[in-house]
Amino acid sequence: MNRLTATIAIASAALATQVSSAAGFLGNVIGALTVRTVNAVTQSTPIAHFPTLPVRVNMCSGAIEAPVFVVTSATTAQANGSTYIIRANIIGLDTTRFDIVHTNAMNDGIKLVTFGNAAQRIVFDRTLPNPGTVGSLTGRDVTFLGGVGIWNMRAIWSNPIRVAPAVPVRDLFNTLALDFSLCFDAGDSVSFTVDTDMVN
Repeated sequence: MNRLTATIAIASAALATQVSSAAGFLGNVIGALTVRTVNAVTQSTPIAHFPTLPVRVNMCSGAIEAPVFVVTSATTAQANGSTYIIRANIIGLDTTRFDIVHTNAMNDGIKLVTFGNAAQRIVFDRTLPNPGTVGSLTGRDVTFLGGVGIWNMRAIWSNPIRVAPAVPVRDLFNTLALDFSLCFDAGDSVSFTVDTDMVN
């Protein structure tokens, strides 16, 4: 009987581990198509520009927050919210790694995180079409590096950018949103990379 109880306990623990790390990625999709016009696109994304990248966080409680990135080193910036930390780390000329960690400060979960959607200089470049917008070079879709939680995440690319007078090619976007199927809450985390460019 003790052996049976131990076996059930081990099986339950294994199942709980699988459930608690069931975070997944549903892929990259296109959202709103309101066009933004710019004069030029360049590859380098200086960390000094991250404080001007708008961040909007829709909480599961219905609250909306707007944390601000603060530069913390030559390649990193961090935005702190009521229950979470968002870190940006420049890992290549046009590649940024983002890490979002729920701190469990108040245990209010996250439903949606939106980067951009203003006249900021940092924008987001998709893999295809390639070649795309002049100056954007080869893009990179959101690449899911892993996460902890029981949610699935979608990356939503909105508001394409055109370099005047050309029409938008729909590889370069002004807004990137992360939509969680279930609340991103206590103990959860996610990491991903994406191509970031600069516009004038």
